[in-house]
Amino acid sequence: MALNIEPPTASFPAAGGNAKHNIVSLSDGRLAFKVKSSNNDHYRVRPVYGFIASKQSAELEIVRKEGPPKEDKFVIQWAEVPDEETDPQAPFKAGAQAGEVILPVKAE
Repeated sequence: MALNIEPPTASFPAAGGNAKHNIVSLSDGRLAFKVKSSNNDHYRVRPVYGFIASKQSAELEIVRKEGPPKEDKFVIQWAEVPDEETDPQAPFKAGAQAGEVILPVKAE
C-alpha cells in the first residue's frame, strides 16, 4: 500500500462539522491523488486532487453539512507520477490509477 490515511476513520454529528485527516505517502516516488465521495450532497472535501512527495503527507479537510445520520466513505485513489507532472488530474483522466484506500465516514 503506497498511501495511508490518518486517522483511518471519520465521525461527524448529523448536524454537521469539520475534520482534518492526513494523506500519507509510503511510496518512494511522487504520487498524485484524487478523492471521491459516496455522498456529495452532505460532504465537501479539500483538496479533491493533489500531489504528495515521497514519504510526505498532505492535509485533507472534510466538511459535513447537516443531514440524516448515515454511513458513507471517501475513496482516495493514487497513481505514481513523474516530477515534471504539473496537473494532478491528468493521470486519472488517462486511467493511470495504481491503487486506492478507503476512509469510512459515519454521521451520528
